[in-house]
Amino acid sequence: MNREEIKHISDIAQIEFTDEELDGFEKDFLETMDLIENIKKIDTQGVDEVFQVNGTVNNLKEDEIKKSLSQEEATKNAKSEKYGYFKLLKFVE
Repeated sequence: MNREEIKHISDIAQIEFTDEELDGFEKDFLETMDLIENIKKIDTQGVDEVFQVNGTVNNLKEDEIKKSLSQEEATKNAKSEKYGYFKLLKFVE
């Protein structure tokens, strides 16, 4: 990825970077892409696919149905409330 592509992406995301930051990103992207290319060259034939390499098991709890708050209870301490809902400031056009 070159500097112009990085600049294009930052423009789309509406993020401004200094020239030094753009130079650093270019260098970092090139190093990352080199690393990815090296990883692609590794022969993984005959290697079992794994999700976790350390054998950790997720300890998930069963879902429990519990009594939830009513709309009135949920909004009673709200700073602003309108029509039974939380009133939020609009910050996106």
